[in-house]
Amino acid sequence: MDRLRVGVIGVGVQGKLHARTLLSLRAAELVGVADISAENRSWAESEVGVATYADYTELLPDTDAVVICMPDHLHEEVTIAALRAGKRVLLEKPMAVSTASCDRILAAAPDADALMIGQSLRFDARIIRAREVVRSGELGEIWHVKVWRCTSQAVGAGIWDRTSVAWFLGIHDIDAVRSVTGLEAEVVMADGRKILSPNWDLVHATLRLSNGALVSMENNWTLPHGRPSRADAGLRVVGEKGTIEVSLSHNDLLRVDRETNQAVYLDTYNYPSRTIEGGFALKTELDAFVSAALTGAPSPVNGLEGRANVAIIEQIEAKLAERAG
Repeated sequence: MDRLRVGVIGVGVQGKLHARTLLSLRAAELVGVADISAENRSWAESEVGVATYADYTELLPDTDAVVICMPDHLHEEVTIAALRAGKRVLLEKPMAVSTASCDRILAAAPDADALMIGQSLRFDARIIRAREVVRSGELGEIWHVKVWRCTSQAVGAGIWDRTSVAWFLGIHDIDAVRSVTGLEAEVVMADGRKILSPNWDLVHATLRLSNGALVSMENNWTLPHGRPSRADAGLRVVGEKGTIEVSLSHNDLLRVDRETNQAVYLDTYNYPSRTIEGGFALKTELDAFVSAALTGAPSPVNGLEGRANVAIIEQIEAKLAERAG
């Protein structure tokens, strides 16, 4: 194959972004999208000009691979169907909402490389460089790690009735810690608050890495709507020979409107320009997925990696339930 025929299943916010980005990849051909929403299908017809389906099973025969951007709790059924149909699958994070669900997905995969998990931070240039430094041994033995991802209420408002901040934001952070350090983790303790929704809106967790190092992890979506940058995020790794600190906040490009005096930071690392130009994490991620599928290379982030991240969030949720109970 010279080009990979790809379909997108689920074209909400993330699905739209994936679809538009796929159009920019020379090695990929976006052949169609599937979504139960007539409004989302209409968007795809007018904005990306591809075939649309209300039933995702009707899209599968025309594809070599699919990108699944469904809500987290719907991942299992759709992913298993695609894998059993012989498709390469890129599945948005989290892989599922339980390790049991992950195991059923993995059992349906014909091999380890049929499935890739969309842990986008692994394709962020800042994380890549931090991983190189830490894995090279320049910091010596890792002593402790701090990781945080805090966003405005605008991020959680559309989803906090069905998921917690640990699943939505923490899944990024635990993967960043595992990826950068190369160490596995277990949850020591977790505490949180339900402030704005029925689910956890603020979570603090302490983890222990396999070398004994401690990790402090903070996630919330409680910052005010009017905050110029929607995300305050970062990673600090402290070792015997020094530290490395990564700012993952979206504050590199500031736009101020003279009439309204409103200031907004534009995120240039994870989101594209309006014309999908330049390099950004999602484009790099999709390029890696397409390349691996075409060449038969190993999956850049396989299902076992996705399951390991889910296991940590599952442990955090269990600790939170114990304290609440």
